[in-house]
Amino acid sequence: MRILGAMLGGTISSANDSGTIKLGKTSFARDFLLEKYPSHEFVFPDFKTYSSEDATPFIYRESLRRIIDEANASEYDGILITHGTDTCAFFAQLAARVLPVLKIPFVITGSMRSPDVDPEEAEGNLAFAVRSLEEGRSGVVFRNRKGDRQLYKAHLIVSPDISGLYDEYKDGQMPEAKDHKDFFTGVLHNILIIPSVPGAVIPDRGFDRVLICCNHSGTASSELEPLVRKWTSEGIKCYMAPVPSGVGVYESRRRLREAGAVELTGMPVEGAWAEVLLR
Repeated sequence: MRILGAMLGGTISSANDSGTIKLGKTSFARDFLLEKYPSHEFVFPDFKTYSSEDATPFIYRESLRRIIDEANASEYDGILITHGTDTCAFFAQLAARVLPVLKIPFVITGSMRSPDVDPEEAEGNLAFAVRSLEEGRSGVVFRNRKGDRQLYKAHLIVSPDISGLYDEYKDGQMPEAKDHKDFFTGVLHNILIIPSVPGAVIPDRGFDRVLICCNHSGTASSELEPLVRKWTSEGIKCYMAPVPSGVGVYESRRRLREAGAVELTGMPVEGAWAEVLLR
């Protein structure tokens, strides 16, 4: 099996230096894979590594473009990607929409602790990722609440909780499969994300898309409703998520919808962010 390795950084590419986690040791995953799977051919092009704190849509776009270019330039049977854990769900949701065009399986993984502190976690995640690729499956590999490795669906995964455990959006739907060429050639949207936090300060300029994070199936609207009407009249598209299906519509959400906000159903906030970035 010929596997493209995209080592993008994160804790799995780090080491503990007197209690401080420092990035830059991308050789761990590479060395482990080459030693454990001599029957597979791994190819490791040089990728720009980054921490979750430094991740941006621009970095994601360049990383995904490089993966697609590498996969198109040569024959591969699968793609193994390592990524930081804190923002992995956002990257995975974007990857779930742009990588299927390659028609080969891809798996994203990482580790919560640096390999020199807990090598078993990183090695186990990498091994499960390779097994998933051998089975022709795509997704994101991390431990679940039982402590077992799990292949999470990339289009359903949500950011880890305070314990570092991932979950899947139960009401999720598979995104439409299509070639997002404009994402790689056009200007990236500047998205204003309005969190579901009381008293969130909302700027009035510097964005061309708005994503409103809902409180369950509704969100505060007394001040937001006129802003949405203003933004949509100016050509700034507004979206709401997550929006559960099959439940009653709260008045606040109905008013935002009538003001022009589009409901993104069947996806968590991470998926909605990816959708808005691609639209």
